[in-house]
Amino acid sequence: MTPLNRVEEGWMILIVEDDQLFRRALATYLVSRGFRTRVVANAEEALASAEWPKVDLVLIDYFLPGMNGIEFARALRAHNIMHPRLVLMSGYLPASVFDEARAASIESVLHKPYDMETLDEKLQTLCEEGEAYRSPGATG
Repeated sequence: MTPLNRVEEGWMILIVEDDQLFRRALATYLVSRGFRTRVVANAEEALASAEWPKVDLVLIDYFLPGMNGIEFARALRAHNIMHPRLVLMSGYLPASVFDEARAASIESVLHKPYDMETLDEKLQTLCEEGEAYRSPGATG
């Protein structure tokens, strides 16, 4: 496995996933790749507990109990929390969801199951693009 560039060091990724085994496995993998992680089981818990200025990226499942991934994105932005980049994860999404996702400021979709190479590529791209607003003096 090729290492990611150093741009991701220190990035905080919030994982919002109701499947406990997948949540733990994903967090373990991300930590092994140099990321810091926080995990929660649902969108409501994420909204209530995250320290948003410290979160750089949110990996959120679409199908969650209570609020789904797009509803979470809308709620986050409605609270004027613009900083974290949002990636929606799902095994199945109807075509209409992609337009909704874009309108809710979700930047990307990962289709489950995905392999770790696909995840690495997505994270590499998001980290490189995100360095501009992570730099000192940037607002989020």
